[in-house]
Amino acid sequence: MRERVGKGDEQQIIKSEGPVITISREYGCPGKRIGKYLAEVISEKLKREEKTEEWKWLSKEIIEESARELKLTPSLVKDLSEYKNRSFFENLALFFSDTYYPSDAKINNTIANFIHTAASEGNVVIVGRAAEAITKNFKKSFHVKLMAPLEWRAEIISNTYGKTISEAKRECQEMDRRRFLFRSYFEKGVPDVEFYDACFNCKEMTDDEIVELMVIIAETRGFI
Repeated sequence: MRERVGKGDEQQIIKSEGPVITISREYGCPGKRIGKYLAEVISEKLKREEKTEEWKWLSKEIIEESARELKLTPSLVKDLSEYKNRSFFENLALFFSDTYYPSDAKINNTIANFIHTAASEGNVVIVGRAAEAITKNFKKSFHVKLMAPLEWRAEIISNTYGKTISEAKRECQEMDRRRFLFRSYFEKGVPDVEFYDACFNCKEMTDDEIVELMVIIAETRGFI
């Protein structure tokens, strides 16, 4: 995403800076855990080098801030956090309701604006919410996707939430579908894979290994 300054023929396009690292993930992969850990590792590294920059990580804060701006209710925030799409009849009911409800486009654009602002401020790890597409053109950016076989992810979900393996598989597939539909709004038909710089298999790699490689790449790119 680019910012425009100036008027008329003097208008120039400035590429946003960052630095920002985005983490997308298949459902069941530890995106939030790795995002938090990555921000802590980078901040600690900079502290040892006597640098003042501190990295933060964002996930649910994106939805919470967007919800406040849009004046959404907690139940609608939950739908957003789960990438839930409304049916035709739900949309129809909202149309005739006295309760304010913004359009899907307004919701998505509000989320995108929040992500863009946070990324522009720099020194941030953003988990989910199509952040890789929203910040792909940032000069200082690195985009990662966490993946794993369905069986492995289903076992994680089963153990975490007390579901059967069959239930967990269906939940993984449904959440992957919802996330794909959400990202599609921002990716505009461009193949999903084109937005990522690296993919990591969470079944075969530990959190430490994934974070260490991400830090090395960030160093190589001059982020830290």
